[in-house]
Amino acid sequence: MIDLRWRQRIIWAAYTLLTVVALSLALRPDPYDTLRQADTLFVAGHYRAALVTYASLTNLLSDASLRLGIVLTVRNETDLARRAFASAIQAGLRPREYQLAVLYLGNLAMREGDSAAAYRTWQALTNCSPSLCAVRDLLSADVDLKEGRLDQAFHIYRSVAIEQLPSDWAKFTVERRTLLATLFNPTNVSITPIPQSATFAEPFLQPLLPPMVGSEILNRALTLDPATRQQLFGQLALDMGYERLALAFFEQVEPTGEHGLAAAIYRAYTHLRLGNHQEGIEQLEQLAHTHPDDARIGSLLTTAYIYSGDLTSAANYLQRLQASGRSDPAIALIQASLAFAQRDFVAAADAYEQAVILAPTNERAYYLTLAARFHLDSGFERCISGLQAAQAAVSAAPDNPEALTILAGTRYYCGDLPGALQAADAALKAGAGIEARFYYGLTLSAQGNLDQGRAHLESVADQAPASVWRQRAETALELIGVKLPVLFRNP
Repeated sequence: MIDLRWRQRIIWAAYTLLTVVALSLALRPDPYDTLRQADTLFVAGHYRAALVTYASLTNLLSDASLRLGIVLTVRNETDLARRAFASAIQAGLRPREYQLAVLYLGNLAMREGDSAAAYRTWQALTNCSPSLCAVRDLLSADVDLKEGRLDQAFHIYRSVAIEQLPSDWAKFTVERRTLLATLFNPTNVSITPIPQSATFAEPFLQPLLPPMVGSEILNRALTLDPATRQQLFGQLALDMGYERLALAFFEQVEPTGEHGLAAAIYRAYTHLRLGNHQEGIEQLEQLAHTHPDDARIGSLLTTAYIYSGDLTSAANYLQRLQASGRSDPAIALIQASLAFAQRDFVAAADAYEQAVILAPTNERAYYLTLAARFHLDSGFERCISGLQAAQAAVSAAPDNPEALTILAGTRYYCGDLPGALQAADAALKAGAGIEARFYYGLTLSAQGNLDQGRAHLESVADQAPASVWRQRAETALELIGVKLPVLFRNP
């Protein structure tokens, strides 16, 4: 009887233990559920929160290390991103995830200016899914486009099967085809329709997408006359960072036509962007000789002298302009740029003040804003002349978001927190961007409203993840105790 009772107790104890184990397994958090939650944050653009969650899972899931590398790429933290991708590959990835990691490793090389390494990395990916192979080819074509191999890039864009691409990559391919078709045949242009079978956009491929013009601008440009269209496409290519493509478009603009001078100025500027300083300066000097009254040329030539380190030529050119006897605020701005390069802040401030004095009434707000920006960014007489210029700029243009943003920043650094908050709020309502939100969050935090301040600063970090404003916002967040995890520790 005793043996039976003990056997029953042992059986019940075993059942109880099994039940506890089963419940604990059932209730244990599934790391893949957490990963999916982080993915939702990433897709919504909450990169900081996604980063924190991915980082917490890297010891459990190689996919989390891959995702962490993607977030770090979005934030332009290339060294950390490379380490995350290496960790993911070392831990073991499924074929598609491995292919995605390789695409990102090439992208990191491209971001660091090593296009040859990027090209080699992508070309080493010989075994991949149709969609990722197509993306690989498009990224390689982007290298060709940047380096001036326009025929080769065009061949790739035309050969890629659009129906195998996600919808955003399909739009990108159509845009590139249209741009290059317009370059090679300016009199016969049209947009290739995007097949209906193109798949939905993939959020983890989107950060790899090269810059685009946008369908609305592209369609509008195609309705313009050929000379205007080629000039506009050149400027758009330059904005996207494709200098050699821009040069090819500018070369097609008739020199004696309506846009001939603008194209010549842009050609010289493009050479400067490419590092061809001597060629760019020589072209600008020739343009300055034939068009001595064009302020654009004078400003660009002075800037070229300054950035090439030739301050003597910049000073001599400025003296010639001043000797002409012209009363032009643009000449005062040239003087301000030279003085700033010489670290003579007193002379720079005087030159900005002179530009405001010489400015026509309808342009005074513009020059006041430039003066206020100089004082805010340099810190020179920020709370005296800078504050006066910022207030005057807003008085002259009450709804100007740039002027309001500068006023907010100036008031913040000068200790006027209520005034800074009011100006930042007005700037945001007027359509200002990240800088105004940064000052808004900074001021709220300084006033002790830490929760709202934190929310706005985190918004800055997420909305401009690859910018200096993200870095500044995160510095401010650390000062109020909000820190990101340490991702990798040195051995």
